[in-house]
Amino acid sequence: MTMWFYVKTADSSKTVGEVVCAYNVFEDQHPKGKYSWVIEKIEGEDESWQIVGKYEELGELANVALVYRAGDTVVLGEVKDDYVPNFLDPLLAKYGFDRVKWIVSNPKR
Repeated sequence: MTMWFYVKTADSSKTVGEVVCAYNVFEDQHPKGKYSWVIEKIEGEDESWQIVGKYEELGELANVALVYRAGDTVVLGEVKDDYVPNFLDPLLAKYGFDRVKWIVSNPKR
């Protein structure tokens, strides 16, 4: 399953992405060293960012989510269902239940 989170906020898409990234830093839980999520700008797009997972020692990057603005809402899209708690916990803590919505989609096979 793929999740899409929608946060109704005046905060920039980068700020919302940074909230999620700050929650997802793991020091001792990975054998490859410190693992964290970082936000990177998508070239050629004004308010579009990508959250990637990164191992400090290896420099490996793996796509976690896309982050962009749609009207008065910030969208965090293409999130694998394994990562749902990693998104919901920081988003609900910062923005509250009434301002965070989500949609589950089943990709075509």
